[in-house]
Amino acid sequence: MKATQYILYISLLLLPWQTRFIFDVLEISGESSEYGALSLYAVEVLVVLAFALRGRPMHHLASKRIIKALYFFLAIGFFSLTFSSFSGVGWFHLLHVFSAVMLFSLVLDERMNLKWMISAFAIGLIGPVLLGVYQTIQGSSGDSTLLGLAAKHVDTSGVAVVETASGRMLRAYGSFPHPNIFGGYLSVALVLLAWLARYIRHRRDLVLLCIPIIVLSASLIMTFSRGAWLGLIAGGLFLIWQMFWNRKMPPSRAMPLITFGLLTMLITLGVFHNQVVARFDTSLRVEAISVEERASQYMTFNDVFFSSPILGAGPGAYTFALEQLDPGNPSWSYQPVHNTLLLIMAELGIIGFFFGVRWVYLMDKQTYSLKRNAHTMFALSVGLTLLVIAFFDHYLWSLWPGLALSAFTLGIISRWSLPKEETT
Repeated sequence: MKATQYILYISLLLLPWQTRFIFDVLEISGESSEYGALSLYAVEVLVVLAFALRGRPMHHLASKRIIKALYFFLAIGFFSLTFSSFSGVGWFHLLHVFSAVMLFSLVLDERMNLKWMISAFAIGLIGPVLLGVYQTIQGSSGDSTLLGLAAKHVDTSGVAVVETASGRMLRAYGSFPHPNIFGGYLSVALVLLAWLARYIRHRRDLVLLCIPIIVLSASLIMTFSRGAWLGLIAGGLFLIWQMFWNRKMPPSRAMPLITFGLLTMLITLGVFHNQVVARFDTSLRVEAISVEERASQYMTFNDVFFSSPILGAGPGAYTFALEQLDPGNPSWSYQPVHNTLLLIMAELGIIGFFFGVRWVYLMDKQTYSLKRNAHTMFALSVGLTLLVIAFFDHYLWSLWPGLALSAFTLGIISRWSLPKEETT
């Protein structure tokens, strides 16, 4: 069991890195598409290895229905695949989903230490944070096959940037395929780090926790991800409201963490205030294009969904179904709808969406059934953070880094929401 724990912690440390073996890349409009990459990630191999070595799982009795609901959801994915016209991309997407299910099951295993899992997840982001700061300041970064990094340059077409009157600035990618994914990881990590304040006993613990909070807070601003910002704001405000409502104020040892985190964000906002304001200025070219693209995606969602409303277009098949319905456009124009819930509905149909919602509902019901304490308050807050991100982006379902983030975060939420009873 020790080996399984170590492999899981290593997996969480390496979760941000995109090293993978690509078997093939399917094309859309004659060009390779990221959503057609048939690949296997190195971290997925570690997760599968940990799952295989674990043996019989030790799950709480209260989580039995949650796990069953998840397996039903996974089964619907395979059922949808049998009727899909895009089986190649569907099989590989479900392999990623299956790996995420394994990760969720491992996190839910009560032999896995919550403190160490969250610490490994947060520490694993330090390297990407340093890389992200370098990318924003330097305006470029090189590629690395070993680390799964693609070259980035502020002047390259298609790279995520912020435009102001003074010029273009490269948004922080870190080690991720897009700054929005990086921002999602950072916002979730900051809420999880706040929970670790309860373990502060000495000044050394305070310093060790302050360092990642400071660097993650600064890097979150540099991603210029509006969805991640809104997710963290929603989760943070909801946590504060719960504390006042339940009369459970944060311990005094947490106040320096809150202070340093807010000060870091304010200072970084001051340094990049022009770029931050520009992200909300739809009169600028880049932001106008972004808003227009997202609005048009909601229009085309109906075409994909109503082409197969019961079982969906198939897992991972949204962009390919969109091209089939409206061929002849540039490959970059075929993007998943920037809403995780709608994307799942389009790919797995009404049936798949129902079972997915039922799984989340059972987790939420379990949380609300318990008396409010630090665990349940943080569970609801980080859940809200993830939900807000899901409303503004698609990567929580469309890409492996997002599936891994969803599996890990929901696993932590489920662990926080379990009563003190026997395990099985």
